[in-house]
Amino acid sequence: MPQITVTLVDRTGAAASASHESFKMGIMQELVKILDDLIHSDSEATVINTRWVNQSPASGDQDVVIHWVPDRDQSYLRKKWPSVQIAQNASGHTYIDKDMTGSEFYRRPRLQTPEAYAKIAAHEAMHNITRLGNQKLHGQRGLAGDGAGTPHLPVTDNDKTLVQAGMQSGLPNQLL
Repeated sequence: MPQITVTLVDRTGAAASASHESFKMGIMQELVKILDDLIHSDSEATVINTRWVNQSPASGDQDVVIHWVPDRDQSYLRKKWPSVQIAQNASGHTYIDKDMTGSEFYRRPRLQTPEAYAKIAAHEAMHNITRLGNQKLHGQRGLAGDGAGTPHLPVTDNDKTLVQAGMQSGLPNQLL
């Protein structure tokens, strides 16, 4: 049975308002739709578990962790790995270390819809699951991204093949 548990960590520092929480739920709902499309199997049931937390989750109770941070200047990845280089136009980033992978996406610049943020988070999840850097993932179209790395929907067959192969080879340890 294809299944994945994705933990989204809210590191934005935004006040816990009804509108912020509602927007986060929208991101999560859209992300579930995208991930379901990525790992769906006609022969088996697909299970997507997602949740938002406000601090690092416990080790071992999730497959992929994606941090939502205020912006590139306040990168959680860079705090943990000071040498991380993030493109100025990036909406998210994944860093692949030899024994750990970390993913994040940025609240600013402000995107207009939960789906827009979910596409960025799903794209970073693709980097995370496949362990493919920008040179190998970007330019393949679909969620993998155009030449500039911008992800697009709908999910392509190639996107599905890449993610499913990554999941079969085992997911990396996550930056918590």
